Amino acid sequence: MPHTVITLAHPFDFARWRAATRDLAGRHVPTDAITWQVATPDAPPPPPPSGENSAPFRIPRETMQLAADVIQSALPDRFALAYGLILAHVIDSAPDAADLARMHEAAETVRAESLHLHQNLFSLMQPEGEGGTWHGTLDARTHAPESNARFITYQLSLAPWRLTLPDRELCWNGRKLLDGPADAPTPIAFNSLPPPAVPVVTDLDIERITSLRAVALAAKTCLVCPMARHATQTVFGEGQTTARMMFVGEQPGDKEDLAGRPFVGPAGQLFDRALEEAGIRREDAYVTNTVKHFKFQRRGTRRIHEKAGRDEIRACAPWLAAERRLIRPHVLVMLGATAASALLGRTVTIGRERSRPIGLEDGTTGLVTVHPSFLLRQPDEASRTREYERFVADLRLAASHLAPTDA
Repeated sequence: MPHTVITLAHPFDFARWRAATRDLAGRHVPTDAITWQVATPDAPPPPPPSGENSAPFRIPRETMQLAADVIQSALPDRFALAYGLILAHVIDSAPDAADLARMHEAAETVRAESLHLHQNLFSLMQPEGEGGTWHGTLDARTHAPESNARFITYQLSLAPWRLTLPDRELCWNGRKLLDGPADAPTPIAFNSLPPPAVPVVTDLDIERITSLRAVALAAKTCLVCPMARHATQTVFGEGQTTARMMFVGEQPGDKEDLAGRPFVGPAGQLFDRALEEAGIRREDAYVTNTVKHFKFQRRGTRRIHEKAGRDEIRACAPWLAAERRLIRPHVLVMLGATAASALLGRTVTIGRERSRPIGLEDGTTGLVTVHPSFLLRQPDEASRTREYERFVADLRLAASHLAPTDA
């Protein structure tokens, strides 16, 4: 079998390693027939193989994460070890016991350094000067700092930062991630990094994040509750950061899960129509949900909405609290009992509390109304018309509580 040379963009290039592994392991290329090397600054790597002639395969999440952890390590043969782990799974053989032991030991070191960075970030990093830049020093033995660059960036609210490491400097200049010698760092693509050994949201102090965009980016990585592993993606809120009206529903539906945006399905289209009739421009408001992932049951090819439970609401509460803290709306409209109960901290019956302004502890005026999906469930046209008009009246009532300068 001819020898294959795979050139990676940098010493922890997980993206190219994965693309090459998908091709080579799919063709059962043995480990000793591959050489893994890192490109030099004056010779960029060629495109990775397409994998068109390889048999597809699936790898358990835990196995792929172990491979990613190994690639973050300092082992000189880490790419070959990680490849051998995947190949063994593809051809249904046991990995070499000595190699497996080395990989687990390396992964433990990577995990320990990741946890140390997460739990001590604000003692490691300090504000530098008056420009909003942070700087810190870390005695890292692995490439865990690079894989935790997202955590650092989100936790520091997207502000520029520099982390001095024993043989290199890792920094975020507000636009790009740079890594390498302090006098000649090179750009590193976030999407080329191995997934961190510790999830981004672990130990993330959401209350200290001052950028809504940073919160939204962090939420996209969230896998706290099981529901997140089945949904297509996180559906975060959207709208103006200066919005004076905030609308909160229960959770994204099927259309929202696929689009990655809140209130774009049938209920969302009805909501948009009602907003327009009430004289409220959606682009001037902030629209979100209590729960950020779609919870559903499969019935054949269909995905049927399932009501969010207490655990999902609790898991998503920090994200909703951050949206509310950073938006600071004057009027908070709770669409449905789930949103109202979560935000008011008690069981809410729509019939008792609908259309009644509520003074909230932060000075916001709250108002409870139905969720737009309630209108779609009405049994006949007369009921739909009546409930729709009442919903529009609730939206007008909410808008009336904006100060004249905010209207």
